[in-house]
Amino acid sequence: MDIKYLVFDLDDTLLRRNRKISDYTLKVLNKAHELGLKIVFNTSRSKQNSAQYADIVHPDYGIYNGGCQIVDKDGNDLYTNTINKEDTKRLSKYLSSICPKISVQTKEHFYASDKDYRGQNAIHYDFKDGLEEDCFKILCLNDDLPLIQKISSENNLELQNYLNGGWNRLSVKGANKWFGLKKLIELLSADKDEFMTFGDDVGDMDMILNSGVGVAMKNSQPQLLKVAKNITLSNEDDGCAVFINKYFDLKIED
Repeated sequence: MDIKYLVFDLDDTLLRRNRKISDYTLKVLNKAHELGLKIVFNTSRSKQNSAQYADIVHPDYGIYNGGCQIVDKDGNDLYTNTINKEDTKRLSKYLSSICPKISVQTKEHFYASDKDYRGQNAIHYDFKDGLEEDCFKILCLNDDLPLIQKISSENNLELQNYLNGGWNRLSVKGANKWFGLKKLIELLSADKDEFMTFGDDVGDMDMILNSGVGVAMKNSQPQLLKVAKNITLSNEDDGCAVFINKYFDLKIED
């Protein structure tokens, strides 16, 4: 395969459990960059919540918010796909009445109903009157999956259920990591076979199965491990870097 792009999920893939990138991984990524390979983040995190990693890896492109936003190496938007502000207001108001916790990611801010949540520079917001802003995603805590599926279907939204089934993500229909990667491929006039992708969760499955070289981490969800053609070491053992080092014969020592 003539691989030109390296695509990484972040959590439990490129990042270790402590949410750090090891020095060995950074050496491998820096060498890949020197060889002309392009690095892409493809994550459900927002651009803001990925900035600490972008500042040290310097990816050429970032696909954020689960395929809803694509930026270049300078952080400039190449593509955005949002729920409009009218629907955001209506949905966030309703969900706040049936869910103990909800959060909304807009282009600039992360709003959370949980006043004790300190992650992602969250802004506390009670949503009782709804939030009237375009948004990339609405997150809601509710384990009544049939109900959330019904809400998703009625509003023609994409639904992802995650974190042991309690949290749900609603975004624009069709938005997912593979959709975002396909959009980037289109923007670059590239070919999917030029991409090497790494992930650990079911949300990474389509991009791993459809790219030139798809790689699952050893710590991946069982559904992904069953279908992945390539399986590398776990995120704790720098699986991404180990695979790249061997594939491109970089000869970088740990």
